Amino acid sequence: MTELTPSEVVALFGLDERRVRKDVEHGVFDHGKRPPRFALAEVVYLFAVAAFGVELGVDDRKKLYRRIADALAERPPPKSIELGTYLEVRLASAVREVQARIERFEKWKKKLVIREDILGGEPVFPNSRLAVRHIGEMGRRGAPVKDILEDYPYLSEQDIELAKQFATAYPRVGRPRVREAPAR
Repeated sequence: MTELTPSEVVALFGLDERRVRKDVEHGVFDHGKRPPRFALAEVVYLFAVAAFGVELGVDDRKKLYRRIADALAERPPPKSIELGTYLEVRLASAVREVQARIERFEKWKKKLVIREDILGGEPVFPNSRLAVRHIGEMGRRGAPVKDILEDYPYLSEQDIELAKQFATAYPRVGRPRVREAPAR
């Protein structure tokens, strides 16, 4: 698995960006990478914490991350890890879900077209000049999928869902590029 940026993790798993950044700031992850990049253990930890639906203190979050990272380092990794008498993390299920989401997004991203002569290199859907971010932003602002599909029938519901994730993971930043006028 390739390492993910905080924005990619937030987008793919619907996580709270502040919470992810707080875990980095509080040193939950012991890797010290700058800028932060998340491997499988970190992503599974963030996914599991979000699924718990309860707030854990920093020390407990560090312990939980360490338990997940250590378990994933075992060969083969255990199917689950017990956190107490009545609480366990179904590790194998979490890993499968995390890997499936990442694979699905990466496979979809490979289909996008990025060419300098089409919208100045902005990613577009295949066989179109339709910017992925345009559709993603429409979806993020609440445009109904049905309406988007009506306007762009060559898209699928999956395209719209993943375009929203794309727009979240890769927000447009900075000033627009200045194009030089062709010499006359």
